[in-house]
Order: sequence, then structure tokens, then C-alpha cells
Amino acid sequence: MILQGWRLCSSRSSLSGFVRSTIHRLRRYFRPLPPTPECALVLSGGGARSAYQVGVLQYIAGAFPASRFSIVQGVSAGAINAAHLANDLSPFPEAVDHLVQCWGMLRTENVFQSESSARFLWNMLRPGREGNSGIDDNEVSQKGLLDTAPLRAFLVDKFEAPDGCLTRVADNLKNGSLKALALITTSYATGQTVTWVHGRDIRSWERANRVGINTEISVDHVMASASLPFLFPAVRIGDVWYGDGGIRLSAPLAPAVHLGADRIMAISTRYDRTRKEADEPLIHGYPPGAQILGLLMDAIFLDTLDQDALMIERINRLLERLPERKRDGLRPVKFLLLRPSVDLGKLSGEFEPDLHGPLRLLARGLSSDKTKSPDWLSMLLFDPEYTLRIMEIGYEDALRQHEKIASFLGPESYALVFHG
Repeated sequence: MILQGWRLCSSRSSLSGFVRSTIHRLRRYFRPLPPTPECALVLSGGGARSAYQVGVLQYIAGAFPASRFSIVQGVSAGAINAAHLANDLSPFPEAVDHLVQCWGMLRTENVFQSESSARFLWNMLRPGREGNSGIDDNEVSQKGLLDTAPLRAFLVDKFEAPDGCLTRVADNLKNGSLKALALITTSYATGQTVTWVHGRDIRSWERANRVGINTEISVDHVMASASLPFLFPAVRIGDVWYGDGGIRLSAPLAPAVHLGADRIMAISTRYDRTRKEADEPLIHGYPPGAQILGLLMDAIFLDTLDQDALMIERINRLLERLPERKRDGLRPVKFLLLRPSVDLGKLSGEFEPDLHGPLRLLARGLSSDKTKSPDWLSMLLFDPEYTLRIMEIGYEDALRQHEKIASFLGPESYALVFHG
């Protein structure tokens, strides 16, 4: 009797153990997969230098065809590249190919009016008009030294946005291939850095001198972000005039973090000089205007990304040392910064003898021939020989960084996904 009871208990125990084991295995099998990391692509400014970013992306699209950047952020000329990618319904490799074709067709006359040197000089000397009401398009074009009406027409055509709205961004948000597009501008009225965001389940934010605003992105937002101060006219959005987003941008990586990025790939257009190169004078004697303007442009549009990159790396190291319960809601963000292996400013100097029109007048007035690195020129030199050259440099740089990019993107980026 005792033996039979033991066998019964043993049988029940075995059955109970089997059931528990089966339930455990089923739970493991049906456990939801961890969420896909939100990967952000951050494109800095740099005017014509932004062609370098296109070369980098061209290599990534070929080597890692399944790459997915759910958050795309751009500032200044980087906003043009960001908007183009976010507004393209094609898979990533095809979208990048379309962007490459776009830059291949870009000429100086597609960016600003190729007017005579005399007209450009008159724009520099004439007094500005008072008031900001009742301004028509012609008057707005005179507010900058250069008329960027051709750039607007070019973008409207390439974005296929006859009414100015980037409608395909909403389509990409709906199909899940995009979480957010963010373009950064500067409000001339308040001095704030304003990030315009078109995204899914995005909350606005407010920080010291910077805000995030939800909206539907238009060509106006792109033009405003790329509006170089003094040279290009400001752009009115609502009742406020906006200019280049790099003017007061103190935290260029912050919008991507606000938008939930777990990984951030940033493509800079700034060459990182060695100590030996940094100690070598670029000029001799009193600094010409070209040198001073170039330093100002670098400080405004390029240097802050390096500072923010250093900060995010320090925060990551700090968080790794803390248990999750003590991180106060902060999370580490995987980060990769890609930059040119060649000084794009120095490279632009090779094209100075062939300048004409306003650029030639500016070069002479700023004494660009007296500096070894006319950085200001590299931002306005939308010459196809220059932009295609730096696109090639971007491609070759990415090729050399293949292992780093592969580690950042992960093995899933190799598999090509076909969309029906």
C-alpha cells in the first residue's frame, strides 16, 4: 500500500515536473523578441562639403544593404540629405542611389543665382529694407547676399513636392520604415535652436535655448536649416524668420537622443587635424578675411559635433559603471562618428583659380589666396568637380572603416530585404 502510494506520488511529481518544464519551454519559445534598436543617422552641416556624407552613405548602402536608420536628423546642408532620404519610399540602397544622382546633377546655378559681380557688390553695399510685413518673394531674395531661389526650385523638383510639403515622409512613418525626421533651425527672433520633427509618437521638448516642435516638414524647413547667415536669406515659417540651424547649436546629438535613439551614427564634414598639422600656421602675417571667416564657420557649423561626441562617450563610460537602478533614467547610446581623412577646406583651394562671378569677387575681397585652407569656400563651392571628388573621398573613407561600421550596424545589416 505504501509502495503504491509512493509510486502514485512519484508519478504525479514527474507529471507535474513535465508540465512545468513544458510551460517553461513554451514561455521561452513565445517570449516576445527584444525591440529592434532605434538607429539614428545624424548629418552635420558644411554646405557643399555635405557631398562627403553622400559618398559615405553610398558605401554603406552597398556593403550593408539592409541598414535601417529609423531616425534621420540633419542640420544646414545636412538637412537636405536627411530630408531627401526620409522622403524617399525606396529601400535604403535605392534611396541613397537617388541622393547620389541628385548631387551629380547639382551645380552652382542650382543653389544660388549666378548674377554679375557688380550686382553682388551692390547687394553688399545697399542698405537693408525696414520692416518685415508684406514682403514678397522678390524682396526676400534680396535679404541675403545671394539669391537662393534656384535651390528652392531644385528641392521642390527633387522632393517631388510641388506644394512644398514632403508628403512621402508621412508614408514612411505609416509603413514603419521611419520613426522621425528632424531638421534643426535657428530662430532669429528668439535666438533659440528649434528642431522641427515629423515623427510617430514624438513628444515636444524644451531645454535652455533649444526646443523641439512637432510639425509636417516642408521645403521651407529645409531651406531655413540650410540658410547660411548673411549669405543666404532667412526663411519665414509662420510669423518667425529662421536661419541656419548650426548658428547656436550647442548639443547636435541631443535631438536624436530625445527621439529615442539607441544607436547614433554621425557623419561630420570636419577634418580632424593631427597635432603636427594643427601647429602648422595656415597663414603668415595679419589674418586675411578668408581665414577669419573660415574659423567662424568652423566654430558655428562643425566644432560642436566633436564636443558633443566627446560628451556622449564620457556619459556612456559613466553609465557602464553604474547599476541600472542608479542611472536615473539615463541609458547608454552606441555611437559612431565618421569624418573625412582629407582636409576638405584645403582641397577647395585647388579650385580657386577657376572661380567666377560672386565667388570670385568674395575670394578676392577676403584674400583667400593668403590662406592654405579657405574653409568658407568649401561651403559654397558647388562645383561638380569638387563635390564629386569629395563624394569619392567619403566612399573610400567608409571602405577603410568597414569593420567599425559593421560592428555598429550589427549582422542584420548585411541581409538584403526585398519589398514587394
